Amino acid sequence: MSNKRKEFTLTELAEKYTFFEESDLYKFYQEVDKTYKGVENNNFCNKVLLSGVEDPVIITFLKSILRGLYPLLNNENFPIVNNINSQDKHCIYLKYWLYDQLIINNFHGYDIKIIFDFLEKHKNACIKAKSPEKSCVFYNLTLEDIDDIKNLYAYSELFYETKIKNFREISKDKKYLNYFKRGFDLYRRSKIKCLSARSKEFCKEFNDYKSIYEDYKKQSAFLSCQEHFLDTLYNEDTSSSEEALLKVGTPKETVDSDFYELLKKDDLLEKSHLSKFYESLNEGYGTHNDSSCTSLSEYSLKEKTTICELLGHVENILEKWDKIYTPHQELSSNKACDYMNYWFYDRLSHVDATMCDIEIFYFLWHKYARAKHPPKKTCYNKEYSGLSKKQLRNKKTLFDFLEYYDYIKDELNKDKNENQSDYCKYIKGIFQLYKDMERKNISHSYSEELKLFHMKFVPNDELHFLEEKCPDMCLEFVFNKKLKTLCPFEEKSLSEEQKEKLKACEHLKSSSDRGHIDEKYEKVFFFYNITNLTTYNIYKELNEEAKTDNSYSICERLIPFNDIHCGIYDLCIKVVRNLKKLSRMENKKRTDRCEFITHWVYDEIRKIPNIFSNNSYGTDAIREFFNAVYDILRKLDITNCFFNTININFDEQKEKKYLHDYFKNYNKIKNEIVCNNTECEKYCEYVTSINELYGKYINRCCYCFKFHGCKERYPDYFKCDDIYNPHNIFEKLKCNQIEKFRKGMVKVGKSNFADDHVLWLTDKYGKEEKTLLKLEKIDSSSTPEKICSEITCDPFYVAAIGAFGLMGFFLLFFILYKLTPLGSYFHNRGTRKKRNHFQKRYKTFLDDDVEFKHGNMKNRRMSLAYHQVRRPIE
Repeated sequence: MSNKRKEFTLTELAEKYTFFEESDLYKFYQEVDKTYKGVENNNFCNKVLLSGVEDPVIITFLKSILRGLYPLLNNENFPIVNNINSQDKHCIYLKYWLYDQLIINNFHGYDIKIIFDFLEKHKNACIKAKSPEKSCVFYNLTLEDIDDIKNLYAYSELFYETKIKNFREISKDKKYLNYFKRGFDLYRRSKIKCLSARSKEFCKEFNDYKSIYEDYKKQSAFLSCQEHFLDTLYNEDTSSSEEALLKVGTPKETVDSDFYELLKKDDLLEKSHLSKFYESLNEGYGTHNDSSCTSLSEYSLKEKTTICELLGHVENILEKWDKIYTPHQELSSNKACDYMNYWFYDRLSHVDATMCDIEIFYFLWHKYARAKHPPKKTCYNKEYSGLSKKQLRNKKTLFDFLEYYDYIKDELNKDKNENQSDYCKYIKGIFQLYKDMERKNISHSYSEELKLFHMKFVPNDELHFLEEKCPDMCLEFVFNKKLKTLCPFEEKSLSEEQKEKLKACEHLKSSSDRGHIDEKYEKVFFFYNITNLTTYNIYKELNEEAKTDNSYSICERLIPFNDIHCGIYDLCIKVVRNLKKLSRMENKKRTDRCEFITHWVYDEIRKIPNIFSNNSYGTDAIREFFNAVYDILRKLDITNCFFNTININFDEQKEKKYLHDYFKNYNKIKNEIVCNNTECEKYCEYVTSINELYGKYINRCCYCFKFHGCKERYPDYFKCDDIYNPHNIFEKLKCNQIEKFRKGMVKVGKSNFADDHVLWLTDKYGKEEKTLLKLEKIDSSSTPEKICSEITCDPFYVAAIGAFGLMGFFLLFFILYKLTPLGSYFHNRGTRKKRNHFQKRYKTFLDDDVEFKHGNMKNRRMSLAYHQVRRPIE
């Protein structure tokens, strides 16, 4: 038996939580345990009943049970039965004790079956109760069933009998809290499962208990709130008991205090209907009438006075509902009722009431609204599902923000707003709250508010707007369900030591070659970054300076390298920012931006001092950099944008970037560039330089067919369509009219095609075939020479055909030999001859041996001998 089950026996639970010792179950358990451990007696029942059991351990256990079972069932020497509060639960308590003993004594499946078979077989004998009410039915349960039933009993009999103040003590140890929560879940699931599986032994046991459990109708009203409390213990507000609790009616802000101060700065507070309606509710709050508390007399409440006051204020507000609601004609009745419910969320979050107290409050609110007012002139409470004070505050905070968001948006749209940074920080906090609420919405406590948030930000372009107004706030990740937090990268301030280390490299010069490319290319391609080209603005965005006051923890690994390789840390920060933006893009836009980022990263790396070893990315700093980059990709769940980190040649990578950017700029240059002589000369110089790279890479990057286009091997930097040929732009810009380019530019074409040889063979043999067809039509009488084809006249072909024909014959014969009766015929031919010869000789031998049968033997004596018999001489 696993130690895990033994941890949850009643003795262990009582040692862990001493308040369980006050329960009826524990008292009953201890009394039965005394009898179980008492002196053995050899009565008649023991001798008769145990005659069919052979295992000595089981016999000993059953004797111990019989010692106390009979007197217990017949109320002999068991005063505890009459002293417990629940007279109809003694059988449940007995079973709980029995199940505990089965676990403590390490009984397994087969042993347990023997024990239950014994109890079932003799239930009408010595262990039969005299009174039918005290009969106890033992079902044949498996070990897993026993564990579940015992867990369920512990949840309902121990957890419910203790006071709510003890719940927090249980919640400190998640192992035990999970045990009771599992019992709660078992009860809910078993109610459904056992509707259709009544024949199972587990369901028989459960239904017996359920009928008793549901008899406590008055108690059941309180059990539901305890269930809710148990279901939300993980999310319970853990603030200290010294936290100041505001009393009902104490003047305070109607919205979150930080939000309240922020709204006051731009006079936004009074612009919303929410604030005005809250003020109306404050005015209609009034004083409560003691008569409203009479309905609480039948309920056991911890904070009866507080709940009485709240209930009285509900009655006051509903009595004046028309007066409160009428001035706000722009509000629908449902919206006004929502405001009232969230207003009470705020009140309830500041009172020292238990979850059960709050549930009774909502129950009586609903009862009063239904009884006193017509449906269209009242406000019903929202469904309460056991919310903690923290959950109530979270619901109201998110709701209030959504009501004010449009006014905040107007302020952010203004060109200059001194409070924009404060708004952005608050919005980031709200978005993080949304992520937390979404993650903890297991019991659907936050479903309504999450839906409202989703409706506000998903269908519209609100996120794009906020990204623009509040950059680097991670707001774009709010709906990414794979991220538990809003920001996938921990952001924190740099230490002074780290800041000094980053400053130390500011005047460092490169002490090694960064890699080189032809100076002609460098001069030309430096100019191509002109502002009106497509690539210029994208690279400008990618290369914008990142904030230096904060650090992403994922890039801190590069700070030790930054003193020698100055700029590598800043590049990592930029990569984080740019990949975050990439993660929000989709389809072609995402693919295009990935190509830009890839080429940009390699280009920026070459600018870092001392970074290259033999013109390749082989330093420790580069390896650590790309480790960080791939960690970033993994955290952002980017699976279609990769960096090659093995054997990368800088010269080639730079050329690839030039080609990539040319193709991206092509349409812009061809269709929109209008230049004078000086500018055109620079563009023409750019095109002629590109033409050289185009010719260098076209056959490497394109797998072409003469009549069926080309397959692009490397579409991230080269396009094979002839429309992108640099010669087209050269002609469009009329470069040959410029003196420097009078000689023109060689048009690069595809030097060979993948299907050239096939086309050549087809063309060659196609012509020869046509010639043969023509010769066949010539009359043989008019042709003195013998006309033959190359195949029939060439000795090699004749020999080859003969050899292949012979091989074909042998192959055919082999197949026939192996797979048809012909093979069997040839194989058995010699055997058959031998058998025929033997049969003939054997037949001859038999004929000779039985020749005497042909004579008349009536008057002769038979001589049984193996040699010839002579006749006697007459």
